[in-house]
Amino acid sequence: MLLQLPLSYIRFLIGMFISRLGDSLFTFAIPWIAYKLTQSSIIMGSMYAVSVLPIVLFGPIVGSLVDRWERKRLMIVTDVARALLVALIPVLHFLGFLQLWHLYVISFILTILSLMFDVSIVAIIPSLVPNQLTRANASYQLTNQIAELAGPLLAGALIVSIGGFHALWLDTASFLGTLVVLMLMPSFVKPKSLTSLSHIFKDIGEGFRWLVGSKINLSFSLQAMIGNFGYSAAFGVLMFYLLNTLQLDAQQSSLNYTLLGFGGIIGSLLAVPLEHRFRRGVLIPMLLALGTIGFIFAAFSQFWLAPGLAFFAVTVCNVAWNTIVTSVRQETIPSDMIGRVLGFSRVLTRLAMPLGAMTGAALSEWADPRAVFVVAAGAKALEVIIALATPIRKL
Repeated sequence: MLLQLPLSYIRFLIGMFISRLGDSLFTFAIPWIAYKLTQSSIIMGSMYAVSVLPIVLFGPIVGSLVDRWERKRLMIVTDVARALLVALIPVLHFLGFLQLWHLYVISFILTILSLMFDVSIVAIIPSLVPNQLTRANASYQLTNQIAELAGPLLAGALIVSIGGFHALWLDTASFLGTLVVLMLMPSFVKPKSLTSLSHIFKDIGEGFRWLVGSKINLSFSLQAMIGNFGYSAAFGVLMFYLLNTLQLDAQQSSLNYTLLGFGGIIGSLLAVPLEHRFRRGVLIPMLLALGTIGFIFAAFSQFWLAPGLAFFAVTVCNVAWNTIVTSVRQETIPSDMIGRVLGFSRVLTRLAMPLGAMTGAALSEWADPRAVFVVAAGAKALEVIIALATPIRKL
């Protein structure tokens, strides 16, 4: 897959892999640090809400800025700013000033900067590899999945050996590695006029109208919103289900989680050959149906590895779906509007995640925990219906 892509894009993927590996270190270390500071599971859980809230509040504004500012420069600025923010945590700890509210503020700002960075990536891929979008997006997904699989393992080993605060120095270094790759990239879209508040509100309105007016992109956003709700309902209580309902030990639970990472890798590898074999309008509902079957299997099977196998199938489906849908978005959304359209889309899709997690927690507390898999299967089935009842079927 990689050998058929331009060398400049392979270099770009290396930089993104370094960045994602660093992100995994941060994602793993922050709950550990929060627990060490407070000994509270509630505080650890609230860190997740902080990671979603900025996307809901500022997604459209971020999209406007991505469209108005030169994207290479924007990625460099956000990369440096994230490095400084992450480094601030061990510095404050060393000085004896670190408090819980520092973690909340830093995590909140980091989420906004990461959103700018991630939307910019989607926007510049068509400029880097204009004629191989699905292959380029699949390769990008593959690097993400490998980093997400290796990151927690690396983070766990580092925290044991050098501690969570020192592990963040390696996250800081990962941003510097990414910076070198970004500096070697060409510049892309020239910046528009200086951004004022009126420009931002105008851009937000244009992005909203464009998304609502594009039936196919709106359908994708609705699919992602419903799918994220169901997935979050099941994933949010997965560890509880493994330990409390199935009575698994730590090794068996870790094997279930490991299957998620492998599912993402397989999904990214399958996206290109599947697209060559099947028309997109046929492939998308097929993938979503696979996810539906996976969750149904978890709901009714007593096999100890059933949840892991179910999430393996769902992750294969989700990553392949996301790869193909990203390509369609890049082909159909004008380059100078992709930031604000994706910004609005992410508001819809991310808002469903905490709602799904809360629904899953309530079902596990008040009903049979297997009910969360039924809800997740129902959400996937609704995605299939949307694919068959909207212009997606004509792709």
